[in-house]
Amino acid sequence: MTNITHDQNIERSSRVRQALNIIDSTLMQYGYVELNLPIYEYYDLLSDTVFNFSDESIIRFIDRHTGKTLVLRPDFTPQVCRIVSGIDNITLPFRASYKGTVFRSVEKDRGVKSEENQTGWEIFGEESLYADMEIVLICHNALKNLGLKGYSFTFGDTVFITKLRKHLKENSNAILQTVSERRVHDVKKIIENMDIDNNVKSFIEKLPISFGGIEVIDELIKTSSSFDKEISSRLEVIKNLFNSLIDCGIDENMLIFDGGESRGLDYYTGIHFEIVHENFGYALGGGGRYDNLMAKFGKDITACGAALNIDNLLHFPICSAGAKTYDYLILGAENFKKAIELRSSGKSVIFVADKNKKDIFESSYTFKNII
Repeated sequence: MTNITHDQNIERSSRVRQALNIIDSTLMQYGYVELNLPIYEYYDLLSDTVFNFSDESIIRFIDRHTGKTLVLRPDFTPQVCRIVSGIDNITLPFRASYKGTVFRSVEKDRGVKSEENQTGWEIFGEESLYADMEIVLICHNALKNLGLKGYSFTFGDTVFITKLRKHLKENSNAILQTVSERRVHDVKKIIENMDIDNNVKSFIEKLPISFGGIEVIDELIKTSSSFDKEISSRLEVIKNLFNSLIDCGIDENMLIFDGGESRGLDYYTGIHFEIVHENFGYALGGGGRYDNLMAKFGKDITACGAALNIDNLLHFPICSAGAKTYDYLILGAENFKKAIELRSSGKSVIFVADKNKKDIFESSYTFKNII
């Protein structure tokens, strides 16, 4: 059992390294600077800046020097924002990337890992739709370079939902919750006796089943234009994003708009998305626009970003952990300096003092030469 676990750990490490190298190469093409982030942060900094933050989901401890509460990072984005906010004379838009582990306290019997290996990227100071396009295109290009197929992007939009809420008045929370759970019958029951425009009622009834591509957005534009030009105009923005992404090479069947998506209203400020796969039950990554977060760190600039979950990506047959090929296997104590000389010339060398282990190493590794 020990040998199996050891082999699996080596294989996983190799696959993680390959995946991160491929994603890093993609980010370099877009001009991202990698930041090194601390593994812990002060509780006070995170409590008001982390998406879906709760005391039950964090791992925390006390700093013995200051008495303050520290938290193993549950999210990278606030750390990136804190660091970027401290950069003087920053050139905007500024692009930053990161990678590492996030930690969450979870029940062991729920099938959710307490550690997640992530890599992500953020754009600061770009208000236009080009920033939203870029973070999606990076996801797409990275996944394509990894050799993954069958994934898609599911989009929601905070601006769209916020504009809709004013028509729902005091019932907005209950209706949006019911819509997001796709309880079509319950939605109809809630709104049938409400004192709102019939066109609004018709629009709300469509939302639980408004899940699809540009044709779904077109239908919502048509329906909303009868009672709120601002809503229809915002839907045109989302349609424009889809068309632009398609024009950049993303298959239109990979882009899905979820008209009932209302999560993250206190965090996201615009378009946001999740990356899902037809054969996997958890998100592979996601991101969106959060223009209000940087102001909490004293620098009021726009921001949007995305992250990929490396552990979930490794569920698929990508980044095969094939045997590494070395230039030389050097055997025998008398050849120790020869191994040093070869390494000095740029060769990869494994040195083994015991010549009797030649067959064992030949069966475990691949060598171009053996001395």
